[in-house]
Amino acid sequence: MDREGRLSAAVRAANDRSFADASTARALVALPPPEPVAGCAACAQLAALRSHARAVGDGSAETDADVLLARHRRQAHERTRRVFRYVPFVIAQDPSALPEYEARCVSGDEADCGASSGPCRGPEEVEEWQRGHTRETRHLRYRRLFADYAVLEPVMSRTGSAGATDRPGGPGGTGAGVPDTPPRT
Repeated sequence: MDREGRLSAAVRAANDRSFADASTARALVALPPPEPVAGCAACAQLAALRSHARAVGDGSAETDADVLLARHRRQAHERTRRVFRYVPFVIAQDPSALPEYEARCVSGDEADCGASSGPCRGPEEVEEWQRGHTRETRHLRYRRLFADYAVLEPVMSRTGSAGATDRPGGPGGTGAGVPDTPPRT
């Protein structure tokens, strides 16, 4: 037997094994081929490519055309519908993270001094640093910074569902612009 004969025998044996495995494991499901959308030039071109591949017996090219047509239909013709719902929230300071206070000296004739207190746990520490810096340098102008972490929490009604607030401003936060009841959808 020549090399080509051995190769084709090996391929036939591999195909026989794969078909036997597929038939015992699960039945192959034949999905209907995707249909082109009427009036779409891209769909028509892919359908013609599929028809040609089918006519010449090229199953691989036919499958490729089906995949391309299905992808084109998803991207160009099928719109996913999204539903947005209004849920009122309040913004509250995150109790698990401490706020930070800081001051930076912006005094100076030609350029800012640039000295900084660094992050502090409270405004008192920053004020003490400012007093000390002024005592040493006679600088009087500072930029104060405050940073904290915020979380958005859904507003809970008296019944326990998101919607209405228990009190103006919501529980523990700024509720400006949050209505007492959600709009009807």
